[in-house]
Amino acid sequence: MKDSLSDYPGYALRRSSVAVMGALATALQQVELRQAESSVLLLIRDNPGITQSQIGRILDIQRANMAPLVARLAARGLLHKAPVDRRSQGLVLTDVGEALCVQVREIIDSLETRIVESVPAPHRAHLLPALRAIWQAFAQ
Repeated sequence: MKDSLSDYPGYALRRSSVAVMGALATALQQVELRQAESSVLLLIRDNPGITQSQIGRILDIQRANMAPLVARLAARGLLHKAPVDRRSQGLVLTDVGEALCVQVREIIDSLETRIVESVPAPHRAHLLPALRAIWQAFAQ
């Protein structure tokens, strides 16, 4: 059966994204995390004291969804809140959260290696710049 949609770059990009995100979701099951949760943890690791609203803006997560997400991670003992100023509280990883981030990074690095290796060698250097260009062109 012919799939004429496969001739469209946008369609191929979407199918690629769905496949990769599915593989990531499956891999993250071993540490009992969802994709958004792992992204939040890694952002906190790289930016101790970052606020929920800052994370929401970076990851494009609605404010109403951030509170329960952070609450789930806090309930697992992965992070805690720390005062930033009189109005804001930042998020900081616990030792358990730091250790989990090491596992998450290994999972992501393994998947990223698979992604790059799936691209023909002559095109690998262009992959990330091309994806960033598309992202920038369509970012709101």
